[in-house]
Amino acid sequence: MNLSSASSTEEKAVTTVLWGCELSQERRTWTFRPQLEGKQSCRLLLHTICLGEKAEEEMHRVEILPPANQEDKKMQPVTIASLQASVLPMVTMVGVQLSPPVTFQLRAGSGPVFLCGQERYEASDLTWEEEEEEEGEEEEEEEEDDEDEDADISLEEESPVKQVKRLVPQKQTSVAKKKKLEKEQEEAR
Repeated sequence: MNLSSASSTEEKAVTTVLWGCELSQERRTWTFRPQLEGKQSCRLLLHTICLGEKAEEEMHRVEILPPANQEDKKMQPVTIASLQASVLPMVTMVGVQLSPPVTFQLRAGSGPVFLCGQERYEASDLTWEEEEEEEGEEEEEEEEDDEDEDADISLEEESPVKQVKRLVPQKQTSVAKKKKLEKEQEEAR
């Protein structure tokens, strides 16, 4: 781990806000947009997708739709959960971070399906110039680390390979033989 990157994350103020939405027959899509405005970077941390208590016994499929402004029209929706009341009424997501805007769609089923998570906002305490300067320093340190690694690799390549003798497996001896050997060793002392 690079120590400079750890210190730079300490300088950022992090704010989290609870987030949730409901997908149903009446509202099949929901687009997440940040609630807080400003120069903060925002991520949606998706935690849970679950069926509501009035959900019918059918398959409910939740997808993330590709952004509409994408030039590549071949992008397909990504299914993130397939739920059924009697089989899998809830799914917990770990490590799912999405950048807004994100559009969720109830592809199959009548719902209600609830999505919940957190909006995570990171605001840097540094000015723009300080951030640029810090990024430049981090890049220099990474280049130095890469040079050090290259030097280590070249030293390893030059050293000859040493042959290691394989140990001969010892015969298993019975308990009586072990005791006899121990007695002989004690008498020899």
